[in-house]
Amino acid sequence: MPLYRKYISAVIPLPDYILRVDFISGSRLLLDMKPYLDKLRFRPLADPAVWNSAMTNGIFVRFDNVELSHDEILSMAERAH
Repeated sequence: MPLYRKYISAVIPLPDYILRVDFISGSRLLLDMKPYLDKLRFRPLADPAVWNSAMTNGIFVRFDNVELSHDEILSMAERAH
């Protein structure tokens, strides 16, 4: 049985499409998702019900059918700066 390392301890969808991601390490990331909402893949997040459905299994963040990996979240944060 493979072991999966968990990276994310919690995820909270904040107002104005800011995603708060708390990491197991104690770090916290505030990721502005507004620039991504016009991309086909992320359009469902514009629906408040979908946006507020954010959850994590420790590796992925999932909003209904939209999924982001830990690595992708970090990559998006790096591009923003």
